Amino acid sequence: MLANVTVWAWIGALGMLAGTVPSLWLWYRRPSEAKYYATLAGVTGIAAVAYTAMGLGVGNVPTPGGTLPAARYADWLLTTPLLIAYLALLVRADRATIATLIAVDVVVIAGGVVAVSTSGTVSWGAFAVASFAYLGLVYGLLVKLPRSAAARADRVRAVFYTLRNITVVLWTLYPVVWLLAPTGFGLLTPATEMLVFVYLDFVSKVGFAIVAVGGADAVAYVEDNAAHGIEADTEPSPTGAESAD
Repeated sequence: MLANVTVWAWIGALGMLAGTVPSLWLWYRRPSEAKYYATLAGVTGIAAVAYTAMGLGVGNVPTPGGTLPAARYADWLLTTPLLIAYLALLVRADRATIATLIAVDVVVIAGGVVAVSTSGTVSWGAFAVASFAYLGLVYGLLVKLPRSAAARADRVRAVFYTLRNITVVLWTLYPVVWLLAPTGFGLLTPATEMLVFVYLDFVSKVGFAIVAVGGADAVAYVEDNAAHGIEADTEPSPTGAESAD
């Protein structure tokens, strides 16, 4: 028998907490690259707090459309922009691109909140708006950011594309789960919905952080070139190689 919603929430909290440790360690070890590892630690740390709140039964808001798991949506509202920001930092995207992607992402999450909080035509309309906005976000991740990645070293591009692909593939599954869950057609029980969201959150956040930490040398290349005022990343220099150790 599947564990109940509370058990899965606590499993999510523990998994996110454990997933924060590698990022915190590199944040401590590499102060010159703090913004990267602080971003990663923020993603899993915020998720750990959100799942703790869900485990304690905190943050469930009654709405005309049903119960809104506010902690979950607050988590997504804060962590998804951080994931986008990390990808943008890695390829040194311009501020306008970053701001646009984050703004579209906020529309996606806000649409999800409205869809859960309402019912009938309004709910499905909000879901449609969020889905349309998500297509714009995917375009940004698949087309806009890679333009910035084109000027980066091979290693940087490899890490970026791996992280980008993890993000796009897993984020695309969230609306599918929404449709199958009680929020949509009701084909999943609340416990199964929580299980699936815990799994998706774990891979899309902790998995992302682990790959990013494993690609710490790519961050060293980017920061080494930035420190020397080089617009396009070069292959590993002796300085970059030393900083990656």
